[in-house]
Amino acid sequence: MGRVEILAGRERRRHWSDDQKRVILEEASASGLSLAAVARRHDIVPQQIYTWRRELRASSPTFLPVVVAPPEEMAKREGAVVGNGKERPARGVERIEVRCRNGRVLKVAAGLDAEVLKALIRAVEAA
Repeated sequence: MGRVEILAGRERRRHWSDDQKRVILEEASASGLSLAAVARRHDIVPQQIYTWRRELRASSPTFLPVVVAPPEEMAKREGAVVGNGKERPARGVERIEVRCRNGRVLKVAAGLDAEVLKALIRAVEAA
């Protein structure tokens, strides 16, 4: 017959509040410690931190800083240097620039539908 282990006492499964999860996630990102060290400190597995990050991103809206610039400055930003070193003239369409969490930048028409913009941002951040 094989070995049988009987566990007495409370069940090991713990429940974490959203606030507790956020505190642990903030510690993991800002403390400078490795993810494994933060997980050990809270007696959880590192995969739990990854799962909480993914859940937090999917469940809560993310607000990013917005800079409102005058049209003249936007026209300067619109001009991009091309391969030959010459500046391309600015287009007459008003555009907005969205900087995503992963460092990528989306430049879209100012009148773009909000749902389309959300889908674009999700796709760029997932890539």
